[in-house]
Amino acid sequence: MSEESTARDAPLWRRPYLLAALVFGLGCVVAGGVAVFVTDNELGSASLVAAGVAVAGFGVFGDRVRSVEAGGVKLGLEQRAEQDFVAAAQARATGDVERAARLERRAAMLRTTAAAVGTRYEHLRASQPSGWDRTKQLEAVMQSARDMDTSALSPADVEDVFDTGGEGNRVVALALIERDPRLATLEVLKQATVHSRSSFEQYHGLSAAEAALPFLSPDDRLRLRRAVEALLIGPLGDSSSDRRTVARRILDATRADEERVGDGVVPGPPEDRG
Repeated sequence: MSEESTARDAPLWRRPYLLAALVFGLGCVVAGGVAVFVTDNELGSASLVAAGVAVAGFGVFGDRVRSVEAGGVKLGLEQRAEQDFVAAAQARATGDVERAARLERRAAMLRTTAAAVGTRYEHLRASQPSGWDRTKQLEAVMQSARDMDTSALSPADVEDVFDTGGEGNRVVALALIERDPRLATLEVLKQATVHSRSSFEQYHGLSAAEAALPFLSPDDRLRLRRAVEALLIGPLGDSSSDRRTVARRILDATRADEERVGDGVVPGPPEDRG
């Protein structure tokens, strides 16, 4: 029996996040039931009961939606989605409907993206021979990710997606940045360009970096410029490759940052965007 199946089959009290959800949910049900009889706020009392049922139900059945697998590929976004689900129910219980809706949208987006995009990308790379036809299909997958609603996401959320490690998750994160450049962080951009796992990822890392330039601090733009300069010195496709073309545009767009250093302005420490 694998470690993963052992964890999935473990009793509820051996899975703390589900136990916490169950305890919180039952507490909401009890509090809401009492409130029905001792307060005049019927709507609030009913909402508290409903929220408790939802969270308690997640505590019991959460393992059914804990992960998404396709072609043997495990996507590691379930923890973030579970946290958002529980936080959304807590927000509803306290009457913060707007925050609850935002958290629910984010959790749904993470799960949908994981299932529909990341696994599809990895399946194509594993099953299709390299060539223009595969590239065309991979670009269609990226477009699916760019069609996602990113309004409820933060840079930290996208960095979490990237850091889950799968190739599919990494390019999903880049597609989200291409759609919404405010979600970029210097670390994700540098990892995708300097330590990319494929030419396809590197191209979209450069593309995301170019889109994100207006949203990065001057110091981060300069650091990104230095990384791209190093890439251009080494093998980055032929002289007319798309990757070199985007890299040169990044250098052109950040020339003023380099000149600023020439005037004696020294970059500060990396900005904390967590």
